[in-house]
Amino acid sequence: MEEKNMLSQKSPVPLDSGLLYSVIALYYVYVSKFLVKLGLTVELRLLLSQILFLLLPPVLLAVIRGYNIKETFRLKAPRPLEVVIMLVMSPVMIVAGFCAGFTALLVIKIIFGKVYLTGEVSILMSNNILIAVLLVGVLPAFCEEMFFRGMFQKGLEKLGAACSILLSGIMFGLFHFDFQRLAAQTIIGLLSAYVVYRTGSIFNGMILHFMNNTLLTLLSNYMTGGRAADDRTVVITNPFDTPAFTQFADSYGMTLDELLGIMAVVLTVFLFVSAAILAGFVYAIRNMTKDRTEKPVKVRGSAKGLLAGIPGLMLIGITYTALALTLLNNDLGVKILRFMGIM
Repeated sequence: MEEKNMLSQKSPVPLDSGLLYSVIALYYVYVSKFLVKLGLTVELRLLLSQILFLLLPPVLLAVIRGYNIKETFRLKAPRPLEVVIMLVMSPVMIVAGFCAGFTALLVIKIIFGKVYLTGEVSILMSNNILIAVLLVGVLPAFCEEMFFRGMFQKGLEKLGAACSILLSGIMFGLFHFDFQRLAAQTIIGLLSAYVVYRTGSIFNGMILHFMNNTLLTLLSNYMTGGRAADDRTVVITNPFDTPAFTQFADSYGMTLDELLGIMAVVLTVFLFVSAAILAGFVYAIRNMTKDRTEKPVKVRGSAKGLLAGIPGLMLIGITYTALALTLLNNDLGVKILRFMGIM
C-alpha cells in the first residue's frame, strides 16, 4: 500500500535520475566542444553550461512530469542551527578535501609518472574577486546542487536513503572529469547529500558547496594577487619540481622526494583527524534530525530505471580512460580528449 501511495504522489524515480545523468554527460561530448569553437570565454562557457545543462533540465523535467517543485528540490529554509553547523563544518571539509586531493596527486604521479592539469579553474579563480566568487562560488553551488541533490538524489531515494546518498556523492565526484579533484569532490558530494537528506533542505548543501568553492577561490586569488592565470591544459611530469618546494627541501637538508614523503604522512594524519571531526558533525546532524527526517519508501523494480544512466557512465568512463592514456603518452588519449572538447 505504501509503495502505491508513493507512486501516486508523482515523485521522481531512478529513471529520471539515470536519464538526466546521461543527457548532461552528453553535453561534454557535443555541446562543450561547440561552445569552445564559438570562441566564448571560459567565464561565459561556465555560465551557459551551469544554467543550461545543470539547472534547467531537472527543473523542466519536474514540470513536464508534474512533480512538486518544492518537495522534489527540497526548497525548505534551513534552521539557524543547521546553518551554523554548515559554516563551522566547511573549513574542516576543505582541509579533508585538500589532504585527499594532494594525496591523490602524489598517487597519480607515482602510477603514471606525471599529472594532467587544466587551467580553466585557475583562470576563473584569478578574476576580479567579486566575479570569481560569483562564478566559482555562487553559480556552481546553486546549479550543481539543484541537479545532484535535487532531482537526481530524490529519484534515487526509491532505492533507499543510503543508496541515494552514496550515488549522489560518487556521481558528483566523477562528473568533474578530473583525477586530481575526484577524491575531494566526492567528499563534498557525500557530505552535501547526507545533510540535504537529513535536514530536508537543499540550501544546507548549497552552503557547504558555496563555502568550499568560495574559500578556495579567495585563497587562490590572494596567492596569485588577482593576476590572470594561464588557461592551457597541460601534462606536467613533476608539478612539485618548483623553486618553492626545492628551496624548502634544501633548507632542511632533504631531497624533494623525501620532503614529499613526509608531507604525504603529515597530510594523511590531517586527513584522518579531519575525517574524525566530520564524523562527529555527521553524528550531531543525525541526532538533531532523527525525529523529523522523512525516510523514503523503497519501490521494488525501480532500480531498472538506472539503466538510462549507462550512456552517461560510459562517457565518463571513456573520459577517465582517455586521461589515463594521455598520462601514459598514448596519442589515442589526446585524440579522444580533443574530440570531446576537453583538451
